[in-house]
Amino acid sequence: MAVLRDVLLVGAWAVARGRTSLRGASTLVGDRWQRLPEWAAWVSEVGYWAAGLRKEGSNAVVALSVPTRDYLAVLLTYGVVNRASQAEVVPAESEQNFEQAECLPVGNCVRVIPVKGPGQGRRVYTGVFGGAIQNHHGRVYELAGSKSPGRRPGPISWFPADDYRLQLLRWPDLPEDYRGSNRFSEELEIPVGAEDLLAGQMTDFYGRCSLHSVVVGVRNTVLAEAQLVVGAAGGPALPLQELLRLRAVRSPGSHYRSVVLSSRGDPEEYRDVVRSCQPAVAVLDGAATVRRWLGAGLAGVTVAVVERTSPAALAAVDELYGNRARSVADLDVPRDLGSRIPPGVELLAWKGRGTAR
Repeated sequence: MAVLRDVLLVGAWAVARGRTSLRGASTLVGDRWQRLPEWAAWVSEVGYWAAGLRKEGSNAVVALSVPTRDYLAVLLTYGVVNRASQAEVVPAESEQNFEQAECLPVGNCVRVIPVKGPGQGRRVYTGVFGGAIQNHHGRVYELAGSKSPGRRPGPISWFPADDYRLQLLRWPDLPEDYRGSNRFSEELEIPVGAEDLLAGQMTDFYGRCSLHSVVVGVRNTVLAEAQLVVGAAGGPALPLQELLRLRAVRSPGSHYRSVVLSSRGDPEEYRDVVRSCQPAVAVLDGAATVRRWLGAGLAGVTVAVVERTSPAALAAVDELYGNRARSVADLDVPRDLGSRIPPGVELLAWKGRGTAR
């Protein structure tokens, strides 16, 4: 069976610029702890590296040929999120004070987050923006359920502008997702143990809402695999889901850093709207997904996972080689990744034409 034959081991990058915190971590198997295998840490470092490629501003494809794809998507996504957690905070225009929010059109999906009070146990609220107005309560944000044809809008909630800031939720939240609801409420808290597994500033990372990565695959499988419990050496354990904050497209009221799209969906339905949110990486989980979604170019960097046992493997590899033939040049794999490629795994990367949106 044809596989990705060309493996670039050493090049311009001296290192992958950041060891994963999964190195040396353990996972709970049944009622016993065991060390995560070396290949798991290596896969997460590939995701970390891929997220760094996005900063160069060009399109890129990272292709992985593997014996089986189990857990690869969530491990790659962990690497992406770990890298993203170290980046600068979300651009200022995504978080607005009262004066800025006054100009925001009514009807957008927004989150109001507290800017005062203790760091733990605070609540954030998401819903449909009703306005930033001055009333007898003072300057307040109005959050209400969306309006259905022929029906009155849902109940109104007021949030003091001095105590809250507004975040605009561009996607995947849509006003109709909130129909019939006043608002959704969540705890704004940093999971215990997150600081041992993510390298960035936890308050910034968990206090803001942005799209870092998109995973395309079998949704229920990816979400189930994200429940993998891990713990840094000597630290508390938690599911990777609490780090990744993976969510399905229609999960209103949920923070998100990464979104899972079903591989059975139509790539054209999501391509433009995902691109507009500028995620760092799109992970295509499995050969059939690669074959169908590679051309969608959802993000500046695409990580394509092809499992060689899949009936669609040959077609997926042909699709990848066709994409590579149209590329500008191959990308050099960092030395510390290339020298530790797990047995049975092949890695290849190339730079696409044009610039990433």
